[in-house]
Amino acid sequence: MTASTPEQDEARRTAEQEAGGSRQVRRRLTFGVAGDLADMPATLSPWQRAFEAWRAAGLKWGHGAPPRREQPAEAVETAPAAKKSGAKKAKQKAAAKPAPKKPAPKKPAPKKPAAEKAAPEKPAGKKDAGKKSDGQKGAGKKAALDPADVLVAGPGLAAARKGAAPRRLRSRLAVATGLVVVAGGAIFTVTQGESGSDEPGVPAPVAADALFAPDPAAETDGLVQELSAVTSAGGTLVAVGTEGDGAPGRERSRFLYSVDAGRTWSLARLRSAGGPVAPAGDSPDMVTAGDRGWVALGRSSGGGTVAWTSENAQTWTRHDLGAVFKPSDDVRGVARTATGFVAVGGADDRAVAWISPDGSRWQRIEGIEGISGFDGVASSGSVLVSHGTYPRKVTVKRGRRKVTRTVPSHGAWRSTDGGRTWARVNIPQSHGSYGPTKGLAFGPGGFATVREGRHTSGRKNKRRTTRFGLLFTSADGREWRAVSRFRGAGIERFGGTPDGLAVLVRGADGASQILRTDDGRTWKQGGTVAGPVESSGLTVASGGAIAVSGSKGDDAYLHGVDLRTVPGAVRPERAVRSLAGTPGRSVAVGSSNGAAAIWTSPDGGAWQRARFPGTGGSLSDVVEGAAGWLAVGRTSGDAPAPVAMTSQDGVAWEKAAFPAGPAPVAAATGHAGYVAAASGAIWRSADLKAWQRTGVDGAPSDVTATAGKYVAVGGKGRAPAVWTSPDGAKWTAAELPGGLASGPLTAVAAHGDVLVATGTDGAPLVSADGGTTWAPHGLGGDLNATAITATPRGFVVAASTSRRDAEILASADGVAWRRLRVPGLAGAGEQRLTALTTAGSSVLATGVAADAHTETPLLWKAPVPE
Repeated sequence: MTASTPEQDEARRTAEQEAGGSRQVRRRLTFGVAGDLADMPATLSPWQRAFEAWRAAGLKWGHGAPPRREQPAEAVETAPAAKKSGAKKAKQKAAAKPAPKKPAPKKPAPKKPAAEKAAPEKPAGKKDAGKKSDGQKGAGKKAALDPADVLVAGPGLAAARKGAAPRRLRSRLAVATGLVVVAGGAIFTVTQGESGSDEPGVPAPVAADALFAPDPAAETDGLVQELSAVTSAGGTLVAVGTEGDGAPGRERSRFLYSVDAGRTWSLARLRSAGGPVAPAGDSPDMVTAGDRGWVALGRSSGGGTVAWTSENAQTWTRHDLGAVFKPSDDVRGVARTATGFVAVGGADDRAVAWISPDGSRWQRIEGIEGISGFDGVASSGSVLVSHGTYPRKVTVKRGRRKVTRTVPSHGAWRSTDGGRTWARVNIPQSHGSYGPTKGLAFGPGGFATVREGRHTSGRKNKRRTTRFGLLFTSADGREWRAVSRFRGAGIERFGGTPDGLAVLVRGADGASQILRTDDGRTWKQGGTVAGPVESSGLTVASGGAIAVSGSKGDDAYLHGVDLRTVPGAVRPERAVRSLAGTPGRSVAVGSSNGAAAIWTSPDGGAWQRARFPGTGGSLSDVVEGAAGWLAVGRTSGDAPAPVAMTSQDGVAWEKAAFPAGPAPVAAATGHAGYVAAASGAIWRSADLKAWQRTGVDGAPSDVTATAGKYVAVGGKGRAPAVWTSPDGAKWTAAELPGGLASGPLTAVAAHGDVLVATGTDGAPLVSADGGTTWAPHGLGGDLNATAITATPRGFVVAASTSRRDAEILASADGVAWRRLRVPGLAGAGEQRLTALTTAGSSVLATGVAADAHTETPLLWKAPVPE
């Protein structure tokens, strides 16, 4: 006979006082008595303790899906004091027992008991609500699950003693997100991606849009925008383009739409097929509408072709198109067909066409003979007309010799099978026309294109030349003729739809004139495009509404529309590139609205803009030393010059003199004063007034100081490079170990004589002797460091993952790293922390949360990790 403990007797009494197997008693046995079984081995899990409570009460151990909701906090806070004291006693007794021996190698998993076989694979949902549990089988009717019921997702004690938990259960526990289990008086939280992290939770980053405010007095947004195409179908218009800071690969796609013939516009929603929001760097170049929706084509930052599709022009889905489009392809036009869509272009001096039923799946058509490439296309049903070039042989006379050479010539081709085969068509030169055709459309009267024209009259010194344009049309794309003439010379753009045709011609004082026709014969004034505008597209919507897309300087242009009034269409440029902190002052530097910007804070939480004379460009680094604060950067423009700002208190700033030369990108302060590093040069100053320059072979990107040395990191070509100096004036290149991954180093931090240098490619390098010798030590997983800082206890690193999430890691020595559990750094879009500093007892970080539409600044503040 097996003796029972008082707690087990209590379990039996609990079951006897209430209906056996009731929901109430099962909850009591799982969450209450289970915690009081103090004589059980400390190695038993909470679920195994609960099993013993059920067994002691004579109840069958039931299995089910894990709870779908977290246990309410009040359920824990209002638990009877007896349960809490029992749990405490159980923990104390378990802690007093000796540590268990190392378990023997795992045996093959035993066969599952009948109850386990019946356990559902997924959490109970609406469809499972009426299914019978193990204890309900044979009851005669289905019983709905009660929210107060207990569903146990774990092995019985006997099963646990025989071997490891079933793999299905282990996987279930491993991937559960936010599942809070209360058993044995303890709370256990299982969070995805946090296994292996022993660091207690720390605060999440906060949106910092209002903290790092742009310049309210700025006259420009500071970004580079462009609309590359516009099209229409009835009263719906779509314009596509990009927005960015001007750096290639960092653009963001922009889709604008109007459903009322251009009277009002909105920013379309973007998403990615089967994955997260698309990364930056996409550039939509062309767009069309068809019976099966809308399609846009463009380039990605990697050089491949991407597509966007939409059913209503308001929500667009991005598609990677794979190998059917090659990196060398030059896609120049897209149009609808009777069965879907067609795109045209060229590759390696050969014309190529692509056909698609829906815009996301494409078939490549090669072997089109005699054509170098297409550059535009118009359609009507399955009939297509495309303009392009072909190689033509011409013979010229040079002296007494005749020389034959091949030159590119313009022509038009027609397809009657949706783009699979093509035949040459002739658009005659007549009625004074000359040169190639400009643009293609399908409008009133069929296919249409235009040419420049001229007529000369009079004799000798009274001769006068009149310039104009001619419209050519064709009902079927085969036979073409001139049908009308319009005033103006210098055709810039031609387009149209069955609602009308329009042409943009050069006017006076840099302006352009819009001419439009409803029938192809009578032309009238359609408006003026004030210069200087570089047009990219022209279309006609229902009612004759004209839309012209393009750019005006660094801003996008849409005829007749103030894009600043379209919500989300224009946003101010803003970037926090560096942080520095002291116990009483934190400073952030970067740019906003295309000009240098500084923000200051007494506590790292509340920030305000610092005022100083306006300076175009940006600041890249900031430090505080014996002579005050120093911020360095560059002016804007094609030939940037150095910029330096100084301050005594971090609040009031003024522009300071800095030697001519390459713009500094990093600064540090140490025992010999300040240093500022730039490509090929490092400067030193003791007082922030006089600077001494030293040349280096390479491009430093960051610099720091130890107790008696300065260390700069960067690259020499594509290889990482490190330089050290005892005084900031004489620099020596350090020897790095062989076999390192290629790529320059981008950041460095020092804690005593230990230095950690990070880059965009490969493991960080660690030096324990002040920068003399270096060795790689990885962060673990698929992490790439994005920022680093030293703390009183070691180092903190911000990193990005392949999922475009952010991670925070801490290390005492730069070798062994642990991940901090920081919420809010994962999810849709991209989270990225790019600047770190230590300010007193806190660590500060800034970065961005980005989606397909915009970037939101982030601020993270937390205690220095232990």
